[in-house]
Amino acid sequence: MSKETPNQKNIIFDQIIIERRSHRRFWQEFPSKKDILSIIDAGLHAPFAAVSSTKDYFRRFFILKMGSKSMTTAAALIFEEVSTMLSKLELAMENDPQLREQAICFANWLEGIKKIGEVPGVGTAPYFIIIAEKKGFLRVE
Repeated sequence: MSKETPNQKNIIFDQIIIERRSHRRFWQEFPSKKDILSIIDAGLHAPFAAVSSTKDYFRRFFILKMGSKSMTTAAALIFEEVSTMLSKLELAMENDPQLREQAICFANWLEGIKKIGEVPGVGTAPYFIIIAEKKGFLRVE
């Protein structure tokens, strides 16, 4: 049992969130299966608004390993989706000046990814974890 009070735990949690940083440089060593499963377990405990039975659980986790056929395929599909999204956004911005003003930074970011030829971070980490949820409206009880 933890010796910290609920208030101390909240302070520690807030500090973790504040100090969190994202980066795209990864170690080349592969984490253990136990570590990956503990990450998945944490994801299973992430809060969500809908209630669903365990028989029909709405969240699925897919673990793709760097260099695998599935990761190579996923990286290509994700890059293709970025390119498609950019094309659609550019077309929409041509006819809507307000959208252009709102979305130009995002469009420039997508253009940068297209020039690089790959989505940063996709396929360069030892594992790529995809969290998927069922489409549609979940039951709320």
